[in-house]
Amino acid sequence: MKRSKESFKVRLSPKAKKFLDKLPKNDIERILSVLRTLRENPLSLDIKKLEGTEFHRVRVGRLYRIVIFIDWDSKIIAVLKIDKREKVYDRL
Repeated sequence: MKRSKESFKVRLSPKAKKFLDKLPKNDIERILSVLRTLRENPLSLDIKKLEGTEFHRVRVGRLYRIVIFIDWDSKIIAVLKIDKREKVYDRL
């Protein structure tokens, strides 16, 4: 995993978009800020690999988590799920 000056493309799944649309405006802004940072410099965030999967999680404060798949070669980050911390890991 080497750092590059090229930005990543961030793609949201329909499930992630649907969850985002239901949130209060201030929470949407916080999550969008994290997604922008993912696009520019994903290694600057608190990203952890989920055991037993090819997915990673990104923390958004204490309440929300974003589950992502990173394709380092194609520079694409697929946002699979956005949800509250206690629910996000169900049915991955």
